[in-house]
Amino acid sequence: MSNAIPRRSNWLGRTAVLALSVGILTGGLPVLDNLQDAEAAPKRCTDMYGTPDRAPRLRSLPGFKAPGKYQWRTKGDTRRTYTYDSPRKALSGLQIPAGGEAKKAYDRVKPNPDLYDNATPEHAWAYWKQNQRKPPKDRYKGTFNEYVNTLYVNGEANSRRGVAYERENARYFKLGGGDWYCQYSLRDELPEIWAEIVEEITQEMIDQYGEQRGREEAKKVLKEDRRFDAYRNSRGQKVIYEFKSGRDVSRNQILIDKAMAKRGFRVVYVFGREPTRNTQNLLRQHGMNWYQHRAVESGRYTPGEHTRKDTAFNNPKNNCPTAQLNSVQTAAQAKPCTGRSSRGAANDMARESGKTKEEAQRRAQARAKAPGAINRVRGPGGIDFSTMELRYITEPVKGRGMDYGFKADLNEDEDANPSWGGSEKIDLSSDAMFTWLALDPNRFWVNLNPDQPDKVTDDKLARTDAGRVLLEADLQMKHDLAKVMVPDNPVGNRLWDSFRHVNGAPCWDTYRYFIEPYPATVREEGGKLFVLDAPMDVKAAKIKSSDSGQCEQPKEIQDYNFRKIQEIAIPDLEKTVNTAPDYADLRSVYTSRIAAEWIKQKDAKRPGDFHSLIGSDDATAWPSRTEWDRNKIYADYLKSYKEGDFHFKRKYEQDGAVLEFEFATGGVDFSRQPKPDNVSKAKFEADHPDLPDTARQSSKSTIQYDGDPGTGYLGGNNYGSTGDGDGEPPTDDPTRPGDPDPSGDPDPSPSGDPDPSPTGPPATPAPDPTTSTPGGTKPGQGPQDPDGDLADTGSDLPVGLIAGIAAALTAAGAALVWWRRRRMAAGG
Repeated sequence: MSNAIPRRSNWLGRTAVLALSVGILTGGLPVLDNLQDAEAAPKRCTDMYGTPDRAPRLRSLPGFKAPGKYQWRTKGDTRRTYTYDSPRKALSGLQIPAGGEAKKAYDRVKPNPDLYDNATPEHAWAYWKQNQRKPPKDRYKGTFNEYVNTLYVNGEANSRRGVAYERENARYFKLGGGDWYCQYSLRDELPEIWAEIVEEITQEMIDQYGEQRGREEAKKVLKEDRRFDAYRNSRGQKVIYEFKSGRDVSRNQILIDKAMAKRGFRVVYVFGREPTRNTQNLLRQHGMNWYQHRAVESGRYTPGEHTRKDTAFNNPKNNCPTAQLNSVQTAAQAKPCTGRSSRGAANDMARESGKTKEEAQRRAQARAKAPGAINRVRGPGGIDFSTMELRYITEPVKGRGMDYGFKADLNEDEDANPSWGGSEKIDLSSDAMFTWLALDPNRFWVNLNPDQPDKVTDDKLARTDAGRVLLEADLQMKHDLAKVMVPDNPVGNRLWDSFRHVNGAPCWDTYRYFIEPYPATVREEGGKLFVLDAPMDVKAAKIKSSDSGQCEQPKEIQDYNFRKIQEIAIPDLEKTVNTAPDYADLRSVYTSRIAAEWIKQKDAKRPGDFHSLIGSDDATAWPSRTEWDRNKIYADYLKSYKEGDFHFKRKYEQDGAVLEFEFATGGVDFSRQPKPDNVSKAKFEADHPDLPDTARQSSKSTIQYDGDPGTGYLGGNNYGSTGDGDGEPPTDDPTRPGDPDPSGDPDPSPSGDPDPSPTGPPATPAPDPTTSTPGGTKPGQGPQDPDGDLADTGSDLPVGLIAGIAAALTAAGAALVWWRRRRMAAGG
């Protein structure tokens, strides 16, 4: 028999609450008001969310599962999508008009949002005017459009996301029957326990802080009723769930819930994302359990004339004119645009990340104070944009567009030290992909050679950011190899101590050192490409240079010394190339090249959305967004080559005298063509079981990737067109057979509008540094398979997928170490 649920309708409850109200009033705590709400009956979860009319088994619920990998996490949860209406997002591109009728309309708006319909320009403008009337210290310091996206849009999403996530959990865990209640009021339904907890917490605060401050702290904890998202107390089962779509939790709730745990309740916090470190520490401190149900949120809205337009990964022929895409333009300056616009979590995060550290911090602080901030998910600053690499694309089928996904490191310190520069990063990846698609592969070279000042890079490539990144990385590598070889670090010391020499200083023949892409690990299936790994390899080849010195050591000693460079110095340099921030842009444009080559191959079989661009040899639509001068880079290289980056001296015996030799170091380049390592279906499913769902869902939100801790995926699509509802293309398979119910029913919307304001010619042939030539294909053709066969994995992905990729990284270098001898006084 179920235990009766105590209600405040009994006289004892009324008397206790009244007495408590008087006591708190005289003690300085807030009066417990809204007594009229006490008569409202608690709602069963079945009645509120349509869950089954029977209770689930406890062993299937968070906090009761058997130990194992999924004891504190729902298996397959990222396949699920829960939706909510987010109409304000349609105003993501809204600006304050500069003139004309639009400006007059703005001027007529009063600073009272209640006068206007939600999600209209007038409504957003009213909030802004209201914000601007606040004292300077409380006023938002950023631009109007920044305010719209950071507070106005985000505040609404937080509020509605929280309600939707509660519904998702109630339905997924089937919290039904007569014993499960949702939004259960502790104050109204359990007044005696509420009174006890008020007394306990007040005394606890007094003991900790003293009388006056203790009561002030108690006010903060007890200022609002405690409503449990899901509650059960029957048949000896006492359970409380708190559902958090975001990553934070209120200390006030934890203190109350700890008191409930002392009374025999099992209290479990269920998060939509991994809680922040501070939240985890707070929960551990108070003995609370936490669980993750990472269903993916999706805010629904209908794009309109004020929705931000984004060209990333979009064919210019399908896009809005570039002049209309600057988010800081006014509505009066912008013209109606009916072309496609890319949308998704990656686009939102990138465009809202801020262009400077200061701007990113301002936005992060505002997001933390936005309405419903407790339900906020990872914000733009929670992504380390410097690490973003294109790792997932779908075939850009004509008329259906393309999905894309980035992998990036997660930033756990997004409030205090948020990442920024996302807009530049997504543009670089997109522009590079189109550059590789459009230009003749014979143009994909850069060259830093002291004997070839007229062949630094191809003229067309020199007008793109891809060309800039390749050339800058080439120069950077020269500096880094020199740094590794200097004997002022463990690697350099070990290297020079290992060298052999007879009658003079150690030396070796002149070699060029270059990066070639190591075989990329990929998986292609069902019109989707997953780039699992794209490492760089550092190689060396002998060259001749008019400026190189003559090594007088025997050939066997020269060869031995060179092998030591390969064994000791090169691995350290290779690690730098694959991990250091200085090469992040190089890694980014490389993964874009992998994507471009795959698109070319798919397009050769079935022309897609980018067919007209491929092999056009015209990249004028993607000019460099960063001003740069290849001659300046070459001049920097020549200075490094001739003067050296580092100077050091060592003594060696020669001809019976001890001489001091002075050394200077500098130089490197890129080359070679790798083959892809296309993993088998079995290995892919074994090593990356969650990746397909993670990549597919990443267009909705940033998804933490369990396959590589500390990283996440964020994506988007390029088929959303203005005025097309939610922008989703036709699909025959929205959830995949066998997937859990995506739970896409409309969400109950909260009443009222949350205040968004915070409370407080022919291509030039590439130079040939050795006997090899840069890889490449004729315009309009995909890369040629050197083996004329497919990878032995059962996939239709050709071995030659990455052929020509290294040609995009071709460069000629020069000697790395040269020397000059100075006879010293020792030995005459």
